[in-house]
Amino acid sequence: MYQPGDSKLEVRELLVKAFATAWETGDKATDRDTYINSSINVIVSLQVSPEMLYGEEGQGLLDSELDHLEDLLRADGAWVYYEVPAENFFLLTWMEDPEAAAAKVAALAEEPDSLACVVDLSQQWTME
Repeated sequence: MYQPGDSKLEVRELLVKAFATAWETGDKATDRDTYINSSINVIVSLQVSPEMLYGEEGQGLLDSELDHLEDLLRADGAWVYYEVPAENFFLLTWMEDPEAAAAKVAALAEEPDSLACVVDLSQQWTME
């Protein structure tokens, strides 16, 4: 499990932290647990690289596990989460410094019907 100051974190943990941060940033129309759990369950494909994650959303996970959930990613710098619900995708991009990440979020916030935020790596959640 990620601890502040760690240089790496798992894809799975970054996803949970990103969805929890997105819930905090969004309209909170559903309860937090439902939002995070359903966000994880609707991923149908995941592309992972050390400094980027791309996920497509659809009908949800069937009987299989997604690949790469245990891969380790950078935990220094900052991760920016961006989603466009109507287009069924989300993107997580690593940025070297928090100021650049905040500027990126401000630029993305101008996009209609989307959500952008800097991922709060202190977010916690356990799947039940």
